[in-house]
Amino acid sequence: MKFYIKRLIFIIIISSISKNSLSHEFWIDPENYHLSNDEKVIANIFIGENFEGSPIPFTKEYFKISFLHSKDGKSKIKGRLGDIPALNIKKMSKGLNVIQIESVTKYVEYQKLVKFEIFAREKGYSNLAQKHKENNYPENFFESYKRYAKSLISLENFDGKDIDTNMDFELIFLDNPLKNLNESKRILLEYKNKILTDHKVSIMSLNNGYFRKEYLRTNEVGYFDYLFKENTKYLIESVVIIEGSNKKKDNYAKWHSLWTSYTLKTPNK
Repeated sequence: MKFYIKRLIFIIIISSISKNSLSHEFWIDPENYHLSNDEKVIANIFIGENFEGSPIPFTKEYFKISFLHSKDGKSKIKGRLGDIPALNIKKMSKGLNVIQIESVTKYVEYQKLVKFEIFAREKGYSNLAQKHKENNYPENFFESYKRYAKSLISLENFDGKDIDTNMDFELIFLDNPLKNLNESKRILLEYKNKILTDHKVSIMSLNNGYFRKEYLRTNEVGYFDYLFKENTKYLIESVVIIEGSNKKKDNYAKWHSLWTSYTLKTPNK
């Protein structure tokens, strides 16, 4: 009976998330970003907006790939079906550690083109709805999407550097964002392991209950500079939208979006 109830709750949560995942961020949110001694990492995975959302239970639908990266290498993150928080990591290396999550490909159906146009414009694609019409695509159509997320956590100290995990769409810190907070940091945006220039990026921050959202664009060499504030949680996010496969196995999706996010929390100086 306990298993049945747990399974029922799990199905209800997944159904709710699926209905509310349209055009929303996907991010990793550790309960504690900076740990000491033998503390373990406990982290939720959220779908939502502006640091508010629904936690995702551990499921193969959202955890096609899940790794922890550190100076000592890469290790698989394991979990139990239905766990919330989804991530429970018992062992880390001293210094910086990077959590990497990659979801399976999922689908959303649009009933009206206007909803897709709002989404595309918000993510920096102002002419996509027009292109949709020029291609003679119907107003009722499928979009496929895939999500990629990273989170930066530390153990005992802030030594180390970010990891290029070779995901299809990824944010990479070229400078350690937890040290020397009086200096701006460079954040690179890669798509298919190539730099992505003049591309829109949003940065959300939360400090003592104060929320802020900013928009930047990568420069001609694929990165942007940003000055992080102390004791602040950040969610950096960007989206790429490309032509869909238009094949039966992908519900004849007309468009495909890739989402990348990166979370971190800066320490006190």
